[in-house]
Amino acid sequence: MAARRKTTRRRSKADREFVSEAEEILETMRSDLADLSDAAASGSGADPERVNALFRSAHSLKALAGLFRFEPIETLAHRLEDALDGLRLGRVGLDAALLLVIEEVVALFATLLERVGDADAIAGAADRIEALSARIAGASRGASAEANDLESLDLDPRLLRALTEYEEHRLRETLRSGRHLILIDAPFEMASFEEGLAEITAIVKESGEVLSTLPAVGDSPESQIRFSLLVGSDLALEALAPRIDLPGAELRTVHAGSASSSQPDAGAQPSSDEVSEESDPEARPGLSSLKSISDTVRVDIRKLDDLMNLVGELVIQRGAMGELITRLVADGETERIADELAKQHKGLDRRVRELQAAVLEVRMVPLRQVFDKVSRVVRKLRRDLDKDVELEIRGADTELDKLIVETLVDPLMHVVRNALDHAIESPDERRAGGKSATGSITIDAFGRGSHVVLAVRDDGRGIDPTAIRALAEEQGLVEPGELLSEKETFDLIFAPGFSTRSEVTGTSGRGVGMDVVRSNLSALGGVVEIESTVGRGTTISMTLPITLAIVQSLIVGAREQRFAIPLNAVRETLVPAPDAIQLSEGRELLNLRGEPLVLRRLADEFQLRGEDPGKAPFVIVMGIGDQRVGLVVDRLEGQQDTVIKPIQGPIQTLRGIAGATDLGDRDPVLVLDVSALIEDAQRRREAA
Repeated sequence: MAARRKTTRRRSKADREFVSEAEEILETMRSDLADLSDAAASGSGADPERVNALFRSAHSLKALAGLFRFEPIETLAHRLEDALDGLRLGRVGLDAALLLVIEEVVALFATLLERVGDADAIAGAADRIEALSARIAGASRGASAEANDLESLDLDPRLLRALTEYEEHRLRETLRSGRHLILIDAPFEMASFEEGLAEITAIVKESGEVLSTLPAVGDSPESQIRFSLLVGSDLALEALAPRIDLPGAELRTVHAGSASSSQPDAGAQPSSDEVSEESDPEARPGLSSLKSISDTVRVDIRKLDDLMNLVGELVIQRGAMGELITRLVADGETERIADELAKQHKGLDRRVRELQAAVLEVRMVPLRQVFDKVSRVVRKLRRDLDKDVELEIRGADTELDKLIVETLVDPLMHVVRNALDHAIESPDERRAGGKSATGSITIDAFGRGSHVVLAVRDDGRGIDPTAIRALAEEQGLVEPGELLSEKETFDLIFAPGFSTRSEVTGTSGRGVGMDVVRSNLSALGGVVEIESTVGRGTTISMTLPITLAIVQSLIVGAREQRFAIPLNAVRETLVPAPDAIQLSEGRELLNLRGEPLVLRRLADEFQLRGEDPGKAPFVIVMGIGDQRVGLVVDRLEGQQDTVIKPIQGPIQTLRGIAGATDLGDRDPVLVLDVSALIEDAQRRREAA
């Protein structure tokens, strides 16, 4: 046990990820192997679905080991894959010897996984791997299934030539087992043929299997497509036909089988004496340890949410306890006990922070899972749009809170889809512009302080501000003659209903994509920015907080109200000189080290009542990404950990408010939505 703990301590993060994924594959293999062994023992023969499942698991394990460069496991998995491939294609018969060697290979996999991270232990298993590989090869040279003359069947030769090796094997197995061989020729509507095929397949599987599905030879209406399904069934044509309720379907018997299936005995399981003589005791499947190898546990995200909520309540109670201690210290009669309580509070504070950090770490997941989905979409769109585009992904291991990652999928998909459809030109257009015929899209993820930035870059046609302005005027989004900067012009792309496409396609043109991007990111406390050069390409940057669970906030006051500002958006605080604030085009500006900073007054933003305190105001410089805004407040009340919760009641959504938090002392405090305030400050113009 001590040796195993030592090995676990030496495992790197990559080792732990490999062991976790490999153990899941191994558990699936054990389950499928047990079912296959039971079927063989009962004399029902090898279940093709189980054999295929085992083959896929061996292939997945080989690929996974190759990815993480665990050569011994990769080599052994490759040998097992070869043996299972022979079994599924009928080159090898299922017998006791083959089952035994497969079980021993699976047991050896478990042993090797236990030793991942210990190079010497892995190297010490080389002889066993070589010996077992030789036994796999020996078992794989067993007698093949008896071949049948397929050419004598009443089937179109073109259909026979189109069968894969595996389909030929299943066809011979059907004939050998005495099943009826039936050909179904059926028409399907083009728009729903996948559902129709799935329905017929499900019906056939109740009494047999679909051996092959191929487009049928011959003409059919433009709205339809015909398929020929070669079926092996325990039911004769008269019994199967009524179940296939599809107008226009034609069924005929290709080969009449016997009334019931018969499978040769696959051989009894080896006795305990045979196991002891032929196998290494350490590799015996029945004697292997049942302990889990991986130290990874998959947890439902809802359980983590509940745990985070409990930690949040602890944070609130910790803050309330701190307020009580401050009041006790101020009272001379309780000063001594307050000092003792303060010491305990300091220890509690440290432990709660450690617990908070640990729970946050558990919630963090790499962006790789989102990028994998994006890659699949790009592959499909390349075919649909007939565009040659290379996708490059960087920073896939960058981590974000699970909640943010899930909400990020749709905005990222919209941006990438628009890049493929709108930005990347056709190959001919690219060549005419002196570009390579192959377009390029790059997704780059990287950390920036307590935020993560996702930048999607393309080398397409770019965005023409003049064209955007003309479309916006045409769609009534901007008044003719209104002055707009280039950034404000690009921001029109995010307006609801704005689209540069005059027609609706399956990819875009509905005017909802980029609006969804901005609204979804704003809900996460993020912002989106656009940089573009005509003819050279566009970069769309999305900046998001790493987590939304528990954030440190700056507590500020305006009139009689208190607000919380997430500290990750606060760049600095300052008290400006009275003459440092100036008016320009109806907006208040602050000269911040030579750069103009747009100011918004918190009391005016929410029309707060009360008298101006008359003191010099504080300015909170807030920023997300490269965007900045200064918020004028009456007072600063310090920093505190906050748990942001949604507002309940008839008014649940208010522009500029992200939620509310409880500081444990007085009424709930509203949390400012920094991204919304920054966007409004950039867009709104007040009358002078």
